[in-house]
Amino acid sequence: MNRENREEEDRKTDVEELSRTPLPEDPSWRDLVVLPDTPLIGPAHVTVEGDPTGAPGPERLLVEGGEPLVLRTAERHGTSVIVDLGLLAMGRLEVVVERIAGAPLRVAHAQFRDRLSPEGDGIAAFFGTDAAPWSRVDLFAPREGRATLVADGKRESRYLLLTLDGPGEAVIDHVRIRSTVYPVARDGYFLSDDALVNLAWHGGAHTGDLASVSEDSDLPGAPEGPSPWMLTTPFDRVIFMGDLHMQALAGYRQSRDYGWLVRESLRRFGWIQNPDGSFPAAASHLVHGDPEHPDDPGPADGWRVPENGPDPDLALGRVGSDVSLFHDVSIHGFTAFWVASLADHHLHTGDTDFARAMLPVARRAIAFLEGRTDADGLFREEEDRRTDPEAPLAMVANWSPLDLASGVDALTNAVLYDALQGLAALERDVADDVDAAHRLEERAERLRRALVDRLWDEETGAVILNSDDPSRDRTGDANAGALVFGILDLERARRVMRHLGTTLATPYGTRSSEFEDNPYRASDIQGYIQALDALGRVRNGDVQGALDLIRRWWGHMVETGPGTGWFSWENDGTREPGAFASTPWTTPVPALSEGVLGVRPTAPGYRRWRVAPGLADLGWAQGRVPTPGGGLAVRWVRDREAGTFVLTVESSGGVGEVLVPLDGARRRVAVDGVLRWDGDRPVNTSGERGSEPRPEGDGLLFPGVEGVHTFAWGP
Repeated sequence: MNRENREEEDRKTDVEELSRTPLPEDPSWRDLVVLPDTPLIGPAHVTVEGDPTGAPGPERLLVEGGEPLVLRTAERHGTSVIVDLGLLAMGRLEVVVERIAGAPLRVAHAQFRDRLSPEGDGIAAFFGTDAAPWSRVDLFAPREGRATLVADGKRESRYLLLTLDGPGEAVIDHVRIRSTVYPVARDGYFLSDDALVNLAWHGGAHTGDLASVSEDSDLPGAPEGPSPWMLTTPFDRVIFMGDLHMQALAGYRQSRDYGWLVRESLRRFGWIQNPDGSFPAAASHLVHGDPEHPDDPGPADGWRVPENGPDPDLALGRVGSDVSLFHDVSIHGFTAFWVASLADHHLHTGDTDFARAMLPVARRAIAFLEGRTDADGLFREEEDRRTDPEAPLAMVANWSPLDLASGVDALTNAVLYDALQGLAALERDVADDVDAAHRLEERAERLRRALVDRLWDEETGAVILNSDDPSRDRTGDANAGALVFGILDLERARRVMRHLGTTLATPYGTRSSEFEDNPYRASDIQGYIQALDALGRVRNGDVQGALDLIRRWWGHMVETGPGTGWFSWENDGTREPGAFASTPWTTPVPALSEGVLGVRPTAPGYRRWRVAPGLADLGWAQGRVPTPGGGLAVRWVRDREAGTFVLTVESSGGVGEVLVPLDGARRRVAVDGVLRWDGDRPVNTSGERGSEPRPEGDGLLFPGVEGVHTFAWGP
């Protein structure tokens, strides 16, 4: 054998050897999980502001059951004890005191340290049904004797300020938050060689966990006994469908518990569907249906008050004392989001019984939306198209209640396209009605083509916000939504990603609008648009662009915030007064798990699945996505210097396909110690038709993968 042949044989052997041993799981990901095992969250750090002699030894609060802290003030708020919990927590404040003398003990709450004052951080729960009173301050009257004092309502806090409202003394043994968040089993995770990206994934996961809620039966308006757990927006504690759609896509990657948490949230809308097929703008954890038949959504007759049920205004939220918000108005795009989310739920969980029960609801919702379409099949928003004076008033917005939607709105129609496709999948997989599925797919494709024809700006290479906007603003939501929901061909998608990454780019994320004064879209940075942008890039082959955005977007939040996802911020990175940092739809989880790990289901319940990792500029990554059968783990490492790549895929169920990225070069690929691709063609095949690897794009596709397999390539 000559030298050239020997070197060739050595390279083959090296590749085979690389693929013999599966890559191990790195357990250090558990150190990044934010939610603690215990429901009691105590101080991580304590300092004193004002007169330091008023609270000597503040570190005593760090040790529960130790020597108590004595807080004395000679004047109102003369000394303040500042407690950092170390994480943003949701729950009820508990203060263990020996006594309070003189003035009341005040505990103020804040998410951001720079917003903490004796009045809290100035954030009010907009629509919350359980924050009684709706405030960021708890006051405890003077008392003698040891007691555990509990706040009236739940608060979301990282920072606490303890002081007295006048001359007095408080002997404090401990202060803590008793978490009211469901303790989800963290059986999904993500880890890589980029510490910031890791913090983003786990910070996003924690933001989603904070949104789980269930009411105690002693709260006003709650049904008897504990309500089922479900997901809401953490601060408002109501269920917005725009939030829930992205929240669910993240949750399915975080924990198998999110399958039933999302199910219970979707179910609430099924119980309160309006007679015309639309949904209220939001639902609540206090809404409940027929206790004897909870799986039956019943007829579409709007909000119904069961016997001995909660007050409908309390259950659905009120603004002011007599103006009902959620059961009198609707955001039409949220109706499409519900159908799309139902289809996503079935795809990720395989919960066919629930999907079958909700199919009549989904059909009515689509019939309502299609009843308001124009000749091209595009949904058109108009301020007054109602003929029934009793019909719900439509809030003219797509996903942001504070911004206008008018005419043919880009994001609303992109979601409707996804909803039509989703209902088609449900008709096919659940109702076994292939003809209905085909008709829905045809209508979806007609809408997609019409949307591109109507709102695509060829000169700029971007999508216009809506047909009525005279500024022809190419907004972040219009373009990121078009990417996520598959409206564009690849060439248009690439142009949109350039637009998002240049015209709308800032050091802190993607801005919402090109202009400062567009009445249809505020000019700021919305967390939701960041999540859409990152996921849209992943779904159109730009994993590197998604990582770059996550580093800017989450890098800013990690550096200056409490560790969770913000709702919005200004284009210069500053936060407006009253900004809050607990919005699950500002999550990087779907983009990282679907992009870097490359995991997605291709049949309900992961009966079929696909793994197509995106390497970008990372050296290694690993993680697990929960599945109904257990989980789908992906671990990969690339050695740029040696020119090698190793990928282990571990599945506990279903049959999948693995697309091994070739990183732009001709590669020899081995699987489990056997060379399967010699750089040009399959080798060592079983001879079974369709089992051979085959090129796909810049990768090599292996079909029919089950169990645990390790793939490797080298030079």
